[in-house]
Amino acid sequence: MDAFQTVAVCKAAPGSKVIAVYMDSVDHATVSRQDLRTYAANRSVDPGQLLIPADMEEYIFEKKKTAELA
Repeated sequence: MDAFQTVAVCKAAPGSKVIAVYMDSVDHATVSRQDLRTYAANRSVDPGQLLIPADMEEYIFEKKKTAELA
């Protein structure tokens, strides 16, 4: 996906977390991390929604507890 498509996903699913990976792979390097950050910021994408990890960076997500059904 390019920057335009990535932002489109963020806008289409505003409650989602989008993680941009394989940014610097040989065949995927169509946009840099910084270019994607700038493009997304200029289009009001929350940096908490679009996560762009550095090399070897990991994210850990906590599972939200839901109310038990009666």
